[in-house]
Amino acid sequence: MKIESIKESAKKAIIELLNKQLQVEYAFIINYPRIIDKLIAVDKINDEQLNKDLERLGKDSTRHLGSVGQLIVQLGGEPMWQIEVIDRLVDVDNLLDHQLKKEKVALSLCQEAKRVAERNKVKVKVRDFLGRLIRVEDELPYDVLNASDVISTLERMIIDETHHIRLVHDSIATLNMFMNK
Repeated sequence: MKIESIKESAKKAIIELLNKQLQVEYAFIINYPRIIDKLIAVDKINDEQLNKDLERLGKDSTRHLGSVGQLIVQLGGEPMWQIEVIDRLVDVDNLLDHQLKKEKVALSLCQEAKRVAERNKVKVKVRDFLGRLIRVEDELPYDVLNASDVISTLERMIIDETHHIRLVHDSIATLNMFMNK
């Protein structure tokens, strides 16, 4: 049987885009609990919805990090990311503005990865072996990724990124409301 997979060169390009996404966006994950603590303890802003949004953003981002990393591994790559710890939390609104920009860059990288996947489909002759698609055309068999599965995963990531942008934007708006009182 034949399925649509993704060209090897495109897999490498997608891995590169997703690793850039990890570098841009996820350096900030560890700082969300610190931001919440600063808002409550130092700035005396204890808004339940703002705290929930920031907690959810941290948890969603951690889950999303796992999904991105898993796709990178499925494509044959290795996830590369780092954590950026901010020494001192001074202006939370500026930190969130900076993170909003990062989220938008991460969204565009994910959208580009999806475009690369869609433009680089290739028909591959496979056989099913215990639920795994194995390439038949080469001497050395290896697992084959179904292009539609990769594209579906990227679409879910785009939805997640869009949601993250909205959460950060709403958090900034709520924070600005408190700061202007």
